Amino acid sequence: MTASDVEAFLDGMVPMQLQREDIAGAVIIVVKDGKILFSKGYGFADIKSRTPVSPSATLFRPGSISKTFTWTAVMQLIEQGKINLDADVNGYLDFQVPHTFGRPVTLRNLMTHTPGFEEVIKDLSVDRPDQLPTLQAFVAAHEPNQIYAPGTVPAYSNYGADLAGYIVQRVSGMPFERYIQKNIFGPLGMRHAAFVQPLPDSLKPIMSNGYNLASEDAKPFELVPPAPAPDGSMSVAGEDMAAFMIAHLQNGKYGDTRILQQQTAETMHARQFGMDPAVNGMALGFYEESRNGLRIIGHGGDLSYFHSDMHLVLDKGLGFFVSYNSSGKGELDVRTALWHEFLDRYFPFSASHAEASEKQAADSVAGKYLSSRRAQTTILKELWPVLAEPSVSQNADGTIQVDSMKDFSGHPKRWRSIGGMKFREVGGQELLVFKSNSSGRLQMITEDPIEIFQRVSGTENKTVLTFALSFITMVFALTLLLWPVGALLRRHYKHPLTLDPIQRRLRLLVKLVCAIDLCALIAFAGILAYGFSNLSLFSDPLDPWLRILQLIFLIGILGSVAMAYSTYRLWRTSSRGLWTTIYSAGLVLASFLFIWFVAVSRILQVGLKY
Repeated sequence: MTASDVEAFLDGMVPMQLQREDIAGAVIIVVKDGKILFSKGYGFADIKSRTPVSPSATLFRPGSISKTFTWTAVMQLIEQGKINLDADVNGYLDFQVPHTFGRPVTLRNLMTHTPGFEEVIKDLSVDRPDQLPTLQAFVAAHEPNQIYAPGTVPAYSNYGADLAGYIVQRVSGMPFERYIQKNIFGPLGMRHAAFVQPLPDSLKPIMSNGYNLASEDAKPFELVPPAPAPDGSMSVAGEDMAAFMIAHLQNGKYGDTRILQQQTAETMHARQFGMDPAVNGMALGFYEESRNGLRIIGHGGDLSYFHSDMHLVLDKGLGFFVSYNSSGKGELDVRTALWHEFLDRYFPFSASHAEASEKQAADSVAGKYLSSRRAQTTILKELWPVLAEPSVSQNADGTIQVDSMKDFSGHPKRWRSIGGMKFREVGGQELLVFKSNSSGRLQMITEDPIEIFQRVSGTENKTVLTFALSFITMVFALTLLLWPVGALLRRHYKHPLTLDPIQRRLRLLVKLVCAIDLCALIAFAGILAYGFSNLSLFSDPLDPWLRILQLIFLIGILGSVAMAYSTYRLWRTSSRGLWTTIYSAGLVLASFLFIWFVAVSRILQVGLKY
């Protein structure tokens, strides 16, 4: 691993990635044995002005890699005896985190993503600086519900990092961003780094644009609540990240200064929590990502348009940082592909694994699984089966596959049983481990330690939800569509419909309720679809519209009960032919499925904390 060889290797890969994926630019920093071995920018920071990426003077947004700075600040205060890693966080706060499961949340829980918080997305992004809440206001107003006992289930939490940052602010007695500047950026000489939003005037000219695709227009600077955001608002130049990586690779030492004592850094880097010894676990703020026989710790980061990774191979004194300023086409996971190729070149690894064929094991793990990182008690509950519900199926050769886990060519990976409910990637190194929790629910544990996957119940099953919603939409839409069609046909063939006044009112009620229910479902789907392409929609100004939508759903539920009754009455007074009976039964079923969906999806919950 020499500078010239690394440059030749990366020059052969990265420009090809940028071109293939329609990415504007990237920065890559490699440190080795306390020095920068390689530092280079690729592509453009601004396509319109053809400004090239500079590794020393172009700012990128590393997203959640910001958390590692927050966790480092926490460890500094622990080292000083101002914070206890295993004490109740309520001792450091001016509001209370409930003991929902009879046990407190600790800093260790926050740093291993095991506080038990559900996923929340409200105020994840805003459009204007004046909409950014302060750190104090944000953590007090956006506390998620706990859906797991602390210290039991990993579920990645942005809020947990913000809460830790607020504790740093309160315990240190200075604003979070000032603490980071004084105790991390300053000692490491990181002159091109900031958590503040918008950027200071001195840094704005060197900020890279963000792009969806390089062939499209640049996007505005993304504002990540709160201000600052300990979980992800940092902007930094590539070579400034080198100093941070070197400090951690040298257990807190950088040049003549220390940001952590050696024992503190070693504790921070050691494995702290894992669901199974066979797969990766969490250190304090860093996650394990061992590969090619090496123990690696690191962190990834994503904003809407910037995508980054940081990897630290402690035993080799090696650090690798990469950041892309565009989302790209998404056909290839460019970060992971680049890192794996880098490892394979400089740390080649070959291992033969004894493979056992256990058809019974493959049969028993098949099914659908839901990510532990999800909304469980909010109006977005039923969205998560759509977003994060992989399906495990068995192949003819006895292997299994997980539809969401694909190789770099886009094909599903195959996994073969090696005994003990463990499956190894065919031709690869990764493991899947299946084990039941204390209540008997089967869990799928992957090499990603920030979440697990739990076998779904009937109300969380994506197939069941898709069928129910499709059936509801089809029946209600056909009812409305056939109303004018039937009237036109009867007029054309001169077969007027003979109905008494009660029957006419019942038929009108059925059509009206179908229209209300369909409008409610379409509006809800539209809000979700638009919101996930424009995250700033999910904020307080949306609340009045959500209340109106809840009112429509409530009317829809009451109307669905009346519609089921009306359909039955109309069937009783009709000729009761086969098609009339089938249609009436379908309408009644659709009515009750609508009521069921609204109930299980928690759309009518009183609080709008999501």
